Amino acid sequence: MSDARVRIGMLGAGFIGQMHSLAMRSARYTRLQPAIEADLVVLAEADAGLAREVAHRYQWRHTTTDWGVLPTHELDLFINAGPNHLHRAACEAAAQAGIGLFCEKPLAPTADEAYDIWRITVRHGVLHRCAYMHRFIPAIQFMRRLVREGELGEITNFRSSFLLDMSTDGATSWRFDRAKAGAGAIGDLGSHHIDVARFVVGEVVRVSAMVASRHEGANDDAAVVTAQLDNGALAVFDVNRVSPAHDLSGRIEIDGTRGSVAWHMQRLNEVVIRKPRQGARTEFVTRPEHPLEGFWLPGGIQGSHPLGWNECFAHQSRDILGLAAGQLTESPAATFEDGYRVAQVVDTVLEAANTGRSIAVDYRPSPAAATVSGSAADR
Repeated sequence: MSDARVRIGMLGAGFIGQMHSLAMRSARYTRLQPAIEADLVVLAEADAGLAREVAHRYQWRHTTTDWGVLPTHELDLFINAGPNHLHRAACEAAAQAGIGLFCEKPLAPTADEAYDIWRITVRHGVLHRCAYMHRFIPAIQFMRRLVREGELGEITNFRSSFLLDMSTDGATSWRFDRAKAGAGAIGDLGSHHIDVARFVVGEVVRVSAMVASRHEGANDDAAVVTAQLDNGALAVFDVNRVSPAHDLSGRIEIDGTRGSVAWHMQRLNEVVIRKPRQGARTEFVTRPEHPLEGFWLPGGIQGSHPLGWNECFAHQSRDILGLAAGQLTESPAATFEDGYRVAQVVDTVLEAANTGRSIAVDYRPSPAAATVSGSAADR
């Protein structure tokens, strides 16, 4: 199989757009073969100055302030890194043009919109993946392996917290605007860990919740959610985006009848494993037998070196490029079905918080127009 080139257009040159630009460029240097070149064709960004700056840094060939004029006939993949309220229209236009889609999370401000985006991509038969990048952290994949191989026994609990400080934004960022963002902390932060719970343990089937906001008229700044998963395990999701003592803190722990495993974002390469009457041991997920080891450099020759956030983004980008180039048919990357299902959980969380009730998550069936390759139902 020869080297490939994937022609890319992207909406959004903010923080996450810059992350995708860096990751797409970096993914070219993996040891995986054949190589895939990310051809950064055109960057769409309303701020023309920012567009020029980012294009120069990452070597985008063209810029535009209007995503509606992207040269769709010249593209193989469209990355939607714009604000949440722009996801639907831009994705629909790309799908109608037959272009593969890679969209930021959350997939849309509401579950209804997320379902429509999924339905549109199914109708047009295009590649669709949603950027829940925790799936490409080797330690998270290792936790999934432990669960699937029965090392922890029957899973009884999933608990997580995701805390950071966006308080410097006040209520000026679009992320605080219900009309543009949809949910706040639970949609922006909590959706990551909801997807991890689904990816590692099981589907969310029932939720109870409380939410709070420090900004008048804004969406939620904090949420505490209790949930039941489809295997009977109980889950807790604690999220807060205005926690001044936490620049960025994420923690996930999974308990089973034979053991427990925990991961902390600030110690990205480690998991802590506990077994009954054996105490705790830390395992560095960097050795040849671990997920994604050897992606960048030959493993074990000079020890096992730790990875960072940028490398994990590039893990995701390489899979997306492989799918777009037709070199991969399967990937752990979240599909738009996964994006919709997380959005349905988030909407149900808000309903549960508003009503004070425990509510079952009512998922819609798969769109009837086609079969979604690699969907949650197939995994």
